[in-house]
Amino acid sequence: MDLQLGDKVIIVTGGAKGIGAAIVHVCAAEGAIPVIVDRDTQAGKGLQTERQNNGSFCGLITADIDSPENCAQSIEQTLKKFGRIDALVNNAGRNDKVGLENGSPEEYVASLNRNLVPS
Repeated sequence: MDLQLGDKVIIVTGGAKGIGAAIVHVCAAEGAIPVIVDRDTQAGKGLQTERQNNGSFCGLITADIDSPENCAQSIEQTLKKFGRIDALVNNAGRNDKVGLENGSPEEYVASLNRNLVPS
């Protein structure tokens, strides 16, 4: 598959594990430069090492993007290191298992606020 991602700098929030890690793998396989932004340093370093062992470069920023300041710092660090940002995959979130089918309307709104509304 050619997603035309060659040499594109792509930030992947929540990129150290799960769906985020899968996104990082696909981006790297397509020739992009994924930048993992995740609060789990150990998982992020592990994935970064794995990507490097497979011959692709991968950036890593340890941050919890729960505040606008942390988000801004992640952007600044990426720009400082790579000079640009071509794409953002906003994958980070908290799986609190609250949905329309599980929980009350109040719990659902609280879950949306946790995952979609900046602190």
